[in-house]
Amino acid sequence: MAAIDADLDLHQLRRRQVEALTRALGQFVSLKSTAEGWQPIHALSTAHSESVSGGDVSVHLDRKLVDGSDMFRMTASIPLDADVSKDTQGMYSAYLSELRDWQGVLESPGIRSVWNYFMSSSTTLEMLDAHTRITRSQVRNPVPGQKAAFAHERDLLMVETSLVDPTTVVFVATSFPTTDDDPAYLRQQPNVKRVESRLWAWCVELGTPVDAISASTQRTPGLGAARKPRACVQVTCFMHLELHSWKSNNTLACRAATNLVPALVAYLRLHGAPPRLARIGPAIALERTEWQMHGDESVWEAVYAVATRSSQASEVNQPIIARILDLETTSRPS
Repeated sequence: MAAIDADLDLHQLRRRQVEALTRALGQFVSLKSTAEGWQPIHALSTAHSESVSGGDVSVHLDRKLVDGSDMFRMTASIPLDADVSKDTQGMYSAYLSELRDWQGVLESPGIRSVWNYFMSSSTTLEMLDAHTRITRSQVRNPVPGQKAAFAHERDLLMVETSLVDPTTVVFVATSFPTTDDDPAYLRQQPNVKRVESRLWAWCVELGTPVDAISASTQRTPGLGAARKPRACVQVTCFMHLELHSWKSNNTLACRAATNLVPALVAYLRLHGAPPRLARIGPAIALERTEWQMHGDESVWEAVYAVATRSSQASEVNQPIIARILDLETTSRPS
């Protein structure tokens, strides 16, 4: 029997994961910064009434051919009205204006089945740092009116990360290639088809709609000064999903995509954000955090280890984005 170098296998696995995440981040930046090539799908762009918020979330759906496959973009602008009654939408607007609440929900796999129609369950397999993890999701049939489950169970294995600054939250997830030498928990299981996603990304920005800025610069006769622009949250979701099923092709599945943004907004307004760690000590190596809902009860779990040397913990907790930059720097010729 040939000897297996476990360290080398782990190194190659991490390299594939980092390379996949790097490509996904680059593709997200490219798609977000270019407006050309997107074709609106008017028949599926809808306004969803949210009984929880008392308002509507208008979702605009566009499609673009990227490397021979459909990429879908969902966009919505959600006003943050400060003059609404506190016992209705006002009490929930605080959640929508707090970017770390959006980040907390987006990076919590355990609650995705509540608001993400594509996933019947989702769990964390491994954490690479405090905001980067490997997840596996059980995928449900997203075709409207298709009540039957897939003939073969489907799962989605992704590496995902999130970034936040004072005005923007970015969440990026993507599939990565696996091999027979990977740990058993990453391998494709018998009778289970693996779904692929080149990019599943969210961008949440605090800002003011362009039409609101334009309207605010115009004075209304008899009303004095121009109106102050309405603050809003701009939500953009990019989604590529290859289901490997003739009954659930990407074009049909995109119908369910229009529900993603309203469902995420409704979850935030109803439940708020999951708990989050404010800081991690130098001797703590965070292995996994999970936030799950079981009926009316919510459970937050954190699994961690105390490192024998602080250098071990600092290496584990170093953000994967920083490691990507380190790899790029060290690989360049001096």
